[in-house]
Amino acid sequence: MKLLLPVGVLVFAAGFCCCGGDFEKVLREAGIDIPNTGATDGRVMFAVPGNERVQILEIASDDAYYTDRATIVGVTCTTDGESTHQGEGWHGGSVKDCDNGSTYYFYKAAYMDQGPAAAAAVVPGLPGLRATRPLPSGTRVKVLDVHTDDAFASDRTTIMGKTCRLDGESTLKDVEWHGGQVYCDDSSSYYFYKAAYEELGGGTVSATPVPAGVVTYALPAGSRVRVADIAADDAYYPDKATIVGKVCTLSEESSFKDGMWHGGNVNCDDASTYYFYKAAYELTGAVAAAAPPPNALNYSLPKGTRIVIADVASDDAYFESRSGMIGKRCTMDEQSVLRDVFWHGGQVVCDDGSSYYFYKGAFQAGG
Repeated sequence: MKLLLPVGVLVFAAGFCCCGGDFEKVLREAGIDIPNTGATDGRVMFAVPGNERVQILEIASDDAYYTDRATIVGVTCTTDGESTHQGEGWHGGSVKDCDNGSTYYFYKAAYMDQGPAAAAAVVPGLPGLRATRPLPSGTRVKVLDVHTDDAFASDRTTIMGKTCRLDGESTLKDVEWHGGQVYCDDSSSYYFYKAAYEELGGGTVSATPVPAGVVTYALPAGSRVRVADIAADDAYYPDKATIVGKVCTLSEESSFKDGMWHGGNVNCDDASTYYFYKAAYELTGAVAAAAPPPNALNYSLPKGTRIVIADVASDDAYFESRSGMIGKRCTMDEQSVLRDVFWHGGQVVCDDGSSYYFYKGAFQAGG
């Protein structure tokens, strides 16, 4: 028979931290018998809310961190979202801001609740009218803020206030946060996961006469081109003399703009690589598309999809580290952007606690 607690008991109990022992003590002092959970180490026997400080008491043998438990047990961390309680005091989910500087994504760990985490000091963003719609490629923006989830968050105070130009349409997230590539007036560039922008004027430049032979349409990935010119508002303009004439391969479809200019990543025959905002090309041919890994997923993946990392493209920042990533089981933390048939861009959070913001990763279905 289910026992209904008197309202007075519930109100009284609510004044205490719901941390296993304290809550049980309240109920027993009220004369209500509850079953013995068998937990003698103070572990929490129900889901723990987000932003709660927890001490890691134990790690189950079927968790990826089990072999490292000697260095993890006893560490205090903050839950990054509500934990998934799997019974018997075992919790799954991500924890951050750990005493040892690490983050973990547990499958089964036991927690002791230490209470809510202290509120983080907030550095106010710059004032300005934040853009709340996707912004087209070429838009000039002022960076008003960088979200704490972004890889550039630690540099936000030096980035806020910069004026930049979007290279590709921004990906809008959470009402006012934008993702995508920007090139800034001080020659710095960023590939944001979440940044807030104020839309500025002056997003177009006067047209330039198109020289003979220059391609005047978007080119697909794999196109072989000769660099014919570099625009004055491209970050590589000061190096124009050493780049013009190079033969390169496009690793993505070019973003075509202003009559003759192309944006995007290229890999050149002399082993140099460039991510142009505005370069002019002469077409010399095409190369065969890369063969996809077996069972590679070739459609955009919604947030929450379970995947296995199958490969990382040569023009992705993680390419040199791919041997340590291939085979990891992860979850999409946003809908992927599909590129070149089977390459995906977007944020993933992996079961071992690592996370990556891919430009081009190949994924297989994961359980």
